[in-house]
Amino acid sequence: MDIIKLTGVQKVYRTREIETRALDNVNIAIPDGQFVSIMGPSGCGKSTLLNIMGLLDRPTQGSVEINGIQADQLRDKPMAHFRNENLGFVFQSFHLINQLNVLQNVMVPLQYRSGLSSKERRQLARAAIERVGLEHRINHYPNQLSGGQCQRVAIARAIVGNPRIILADEPTGNLDSKMGQDIMELLHRLNADDHRTIVMVTHNEHQAQATDRIIRFFDGRQVQ
Repeated sequence: MDIIKLTGVQKVYRTREIETRALDNVNIAIPDGQFVSIMGPSGCGKSTLLNIMGLLDRPTQGSVEINGIQADQLRDKPMAHFRNENLGFVFQSFHLINQLNVLQNVMVPLQYRSGLSSKERRQLARAAIERVGLEHRINHYPNQLSGGQCQRVAIARAIVGNPRIILADEPTGNLDSKMGQDIMELLHRLNADDHRTIVMVTHNEHQAQATDRIIRFFDGRQVQ
């Protein structure tokens, strides 16, 4: 089963004087459980593609099907709920909240889940933190952590709600090679052990070659 399916997707940004085609007739099908890398030069549309897959942006044209639902047609509130349940996000710059400790940062996506008590949220967050090996840092704040530890917190936050899909935008881009390797090993474990689908934007050819499939982009178009 294809858990992500993009059909005829275009994304056009317009100003009064110029039209920029960020994505042009993109057709992608990603089976459930696949680890996919997206590669291409800067400005080729990789992050735009990830934002559309993650329902953070809508296509100008075409359809976005996630887990069997044509998600791009949802209204804003149902879309936000659907995104929270089905998608986890990992960013190059972590996007942690400096005023919150590790446990509180990981709990953030659960604040939008109805039917969970405060105790259940804490239990789920602790379990996610243990998955990434940071239980000894649970009360620390982001400025007390290394870059690799911050990214582990971000991954724990991405998986805490048990989404089927993780979207990662340059997850090792701000890390040295050793920390980057550790993060990649963690993502591969989450893919293999939990059968999670992972879509990762990267400039690192070596990391991409270790995934199931590479999708290459140039000037907003998918190329072979």
